[in-house]
Amino acid sequence: MTQAPSLGAPGRAPFDGIRVVDLSHAGAGPFATMQLADLGAQVVKIERLRHGDGSRFFGRQLGPKGASDYFLALNRNKASVAVDFSTPAGADIVRRLIRDADVVIENFRPGVLARHGLDFASLAPTHPDLVYCSISAFGPTGPWVAKGGNDITIQGLSGLMAGTGEPDGGPIKLGAPICDLTAGLYAAFAIAAALRLRGQGEGAQLVEIPMLDAAISLMASFVPSVAAGAAPPTPEGSGHAQIVPYQAFVCADGRHLIVGAFSNHFWRALCKVVGLPELLESEDYRSNELRVANRARLVPMLEKAFASRPRSEWLQLLEEASVPCSPVHDIAEALHSEQAAHNQILNWVGEGPRRVGLTRQPIRGSRWRPVPAAVPPRLGEDTRSVLSQELSMSDTDIDRYIAEGVLECADECDD
Repeated sequence: MTQAPSLGAPGRAPFDGIRVVDLSHAGAGPFATMQLADLGAQVVKIERLRHGDGSRFFGRQLGPKGASDYFLALNRNKASVAVDFSTPAGADIVRRLIRDADVVIENFRPGVLARHGLDFASLAPTHPDLVYCSISAFGPTGPWVAKGGNDITIQGLSGLMAGTGEPDGGPIKLGAPICDLTAGLYAAFAIAAALRLRGQGEGAQLVEIPMLDAAISLMASFVPSVAAGAAPPTPEGSGHAQIVPYQAFVCADGRHLIVGAFSNHFWRALCKVVGLPELLESEDYRSNELRVANRARLVPMLEKAFASRPRSEWLQLLEEASVPCSPVHDIAEALHSEQAAHNQILNWVGEGPRRVGLTRQPIRGSRWRPVPAAVPPRLGEDTRSVLSQELSMSDTDIDRYIAEGVLECADECDD
């Protein structure tokens, strides 16, 4: 396994000593296990032969075959073992790796891993301390249990897309794979919670994350009113269904400015800055509820005001008045802003053709050892080292399994 060098900081990382066997693929599961690995867990990623995790071929290829930007972004600090667990020998190898693991995570359709004896019910009797995390589109039971699901379909089913876009346009997918990443964060949190209970003697535990539930939870601020019979929120472009003014405006130079005047205090300051003090005297805009109700008349007045000056001037004036505001950055501008540089959000990892820029783990703890990022693995890069170290498997046995099509190592995968 590729080991990141120690920073020499005192103390332990939160998940030092925790061993994870990662049977997940694509977005949600790998994002979850990356969070654990970033905080010290040893993660062994199980991948299928030749192709590996399908996300190796999403997006742009940035290095050797199978090194897509999508895959690289979600798989640092892991070891890759390429094994065909649809074969009896391959399934046995995975079960042996799980024997000494603390956590298993998977995101196959319900029932798939049971066919190979790799589901919770099959593993728990011989592994009394196992934490088993299952991510699925809709959960383990119910009318949709046999349906497949992914980020875009869950965005559609959860209400996220219906509330996103321009008022007169069709539904718009959020730019980031928000449903995958949200389910992954819930999974990492659930695993941490289960490990805490295990430390209190609770034994083997199954934790389940339906992506649909996770995505609908993102709409939490709208649920009480909709559940009471109110109409669902409709698309408001860059605006907010519950707060006005809270959106982007186009300035005289054609550049976009975000204003987030979410309180009456900020509303009053905004009116003074943009030269519309008369709005403060109007009963139509005295509260946020009234501003939302009268959005159609209010927003055009603000749009006209912001169109009178370039963005840089508005930013200076608004910041001086302490009104929440910002430019609209693309990802390159976001990564290279002075605050992002100060926070070291962009983290360059590796050398030569495998050098890659990744985001830095945003969680920081004052009393734990930071874990340096290691380059995401090539397919099967760690097959030989993991199996020899953890299962005491000889090179002869590994070579035999390679010849039988049960295992692959990095060199064979790169052919």
